[in-house]
Amino acid sequence: MSLSTTEQAACKCRIANDFQILINSPVFRNVSPDIVKLFAYFAKHKIYYPGDTLIRQGKDADRAFLLLHGSVALSTLHKEKDTVIQHLHEGSFFGELALLADFKWFFSAKAETECEVLTVDRESFTKVLEKHPEKQRILTDKIIQLRVARLSEQTEYMLNLIPQDQLDKFNLSSPIIA
Repeated sequence: MSLSTTEQAACKCRIANDFQILINSPVFRNVSPDIVKLFAYFAKHKIYYPGDTLIRQGKDADRAFLLLHGSVALSTLHKEKDTVIQHLHEGSFFGELALLADFKWFFSAKAETECEVLTVDRESFTKVLEKHPEKQRILTDKIIQLRVARLSEQTEYMLNLIPQDQLDKFNLSSPIIA
């Protein structure tokens, strides 16, 4: 089955649009345009409505998300309660570790507003890197740096929720600085 001329044009337009989105995202910025085009080809769009679950803690992690519009709350189950650990907004890239490894989600993600996301799954990510193994190191480093930055943001968010008098109980007499 072949695509009509109109369908082919729409596909090319979607790929060109997704290419522009990805090349400006934190993971794919400064990556070879030819490689980003491949990721744009494999990328998928999805719309979520307020309250919809994008990621469910404990389920198989298999894709990363780029939040194009809207806001998402990341949460984790703690003492049988769903606890928000971060609010994400347009431009946030999350779930990126799923591109590198097979594991269960250690957090949930729920749409706070109507959201549009662009996803890249691990299978597609792996296919692209099999064709371009020389780019594996740079993309892996970017993904890890992004995750470390978000972990720092999540820690700051959580610490800001704790009253200062409670935090003072845990303060060291002098800071540890490397």
